[in-house]
Amino acid sequence: MLKDEFEQFWQYVYPQAAETFLKGWMTAALRSRLQPLREFVKTLKKHWEHVLAFIRTPITNAVGEGINRIIKIVKNRASGYRTLNAFIDMIYLTLGDVNIPEQIPVRFRTL
Repeated sequence: MLKDEFEQFWQYVYPQAAETFLKGWMTAALRSRLQPLREFVKTLKKHWEHVLAFIRTPITNAVGEGINRIIKIVKNRASGYRTLNAFIDMIYLTLGDVNIPEQIPVRFRTL
């Protein structure tokens, strides 16, 4: 039940309301005497300002992590590139908004 209640935290818009909710939730979690929850509360206290900062500006590093994952896949798929420029080109082709048919001169297009 506490785990499900905690999910409400991410829906808050106002930092003061989120802080009030979080303090109440942490008190209830500590009263439960469940060791995993107690450890989680300890982690929340350690990162208190950063957790509340998410309410003020809901920005995550998910996009950056996604891009890093795709770059790693590109690198592993080729098992190495001869030059750094070839690697950079593959990253741009994979991640960039490159329209390949538009780059081909009209006289060479078959479709």
